Amino acid sequence: MKKISLVLGFAFLAIGLMSFETYNKKSALPAIADNQEVERFIVPENVKSILDKSCLPCHGTNGSGKAKMKWNYDKMNAMKTRKMISKLSKIESKVESGKMPTKKFNKKYPDRRLSEDDKRVLTDWASKLAENLLIK
Repeated sequence: MKKISLVLGFAFLAIGLMSFETYNKKSALPAIADNQEVERFIVPENVKSILDKSCLPCHGTNGSGKAKMKWNYDKMNAMKTRKMISKLSKIESKVESGKMPTKKFNKKYPDRRLSEDDKRVLTDWASKLAENLLIK
């Protein structure tokens, strides 16, 4: 009986150690993936200035809850490639169609309205970044 208890004790200890090792390996993998995602989300300075002026007041750190739920700039780095491509595509279509920034935002902040050049820069960036992500 004593031998059985001893063998079972070692077996549980071994299983526990293997489980702990597997857990540690799994928890280390997302950190590597997150770093790779960060490298893929590249925002040039000219685009960053447009985002800061016309997008991040609602979709950034201090943005409204409703806008941040639809697209939260701060979470782009952590998105999986497929979701990031989808969001970039939506940015492109919303800006091209004039739905973003909203009429209400443009009325309240006329100085933050997107010019035609701003729209082109933003949509070109979103399109090219999405295309590059598809290739990788």
